[in-house]
Amino acid sequence: MKNTVDSKVLLMIQSYIRSMTKAEKIVAEYVMDHHKDVIYFSVTELAERAKVGETTVLRFCRKLNFKGFQDFKLALAQDQAQKDVNIYENIIENDDLNTLIHKVTHSHVRIAEETRSLLEPDKLDRAINMIVHADNVHFFGVGSSGLAALQASHSFIRMGKKSEAKQDAHFQAIDASLLSEKDVAVGFSVSGSTKDTNESLKIAKEAGANIISITHNARSPITQISDVALLMSAWENPLQGSSLAAKMSQLAVIDILCLGVFLRMKEKAIEYREKTARAVSEKLY
Repeated sequence: MKNTVDSKVLLMIQSYIRSMTKAEKIVAEYVMDHHKDVIYFSVTELAERAKVGETTVLRFCRKLNFKGFQDFKLALAQDQAQKDVNIYENIIENDDLNTLIHKVTHSHVRIAEETRSLLEPDKLDRAINMIVHADNVHFFGVGSSGLAALQASHSFIRMGKKSEAKQDAHFQAIDASLLSEKDVAVGFSVSGSTKDTNESLKIAKEAGANIISITHNARSPITQISDVALLMSAWENPLQGSSLAAKMSQLAVIDILCLGVFLRMKEKAIEYREKTARAVSEKLY
């Protein structure tokens, strides 16, 4: 364990560590040595890296008087934000506008390239087939991921694929309960640990629907629910929620899915796209 710390959370860990169990101490030491990386982990990933159970990680967080792992990560990220001068990845407050333009666009290009590398063709093929053969496709997400779900729904509707995306978590749960084995539920969650989204997907799975998830964390609760998990890049700490880079990554996966489905139901997709285009043509000047 490193001896020098300048973080309130890390100092708190040091003060509590003697009262921890052997397993909790393993988590404490891992966090102390890798705290800059831990803010990007899911609870599952931290448990695997530290070689302990997820319940041990949660007990560790509660021993430090945090409500849970997300609350702990937020406090850790706040500590790092106060210490570091970086505002967004490698952007610093003294950067001029030309530098800002370069760094932001370079970051978006890198995110797109990483998403390309993470997507596995065989899993993508399974996801496309599920959507093609589904009677209905329902998209689930809350917060900024809810906006991605709405975009996905709108894109598939234009191809004649019946789809739905509601913003209210209660109505999402209701919709999920009405799905069947002929339907597909698609969940968006960068962290993979969003309770409302995961609970709706569990309800949909119990109803018989096929489950697709779009997430950054390969080892997170949402992937355990999913029949197919599609990975996208989004290095987002708790203080960077709703980042446009993450949203662009989600939209890239949506676009790939849409094009894949379009190519497999081409004639019908073209027919429905023409119909939907005519339906809104009179709305334009």
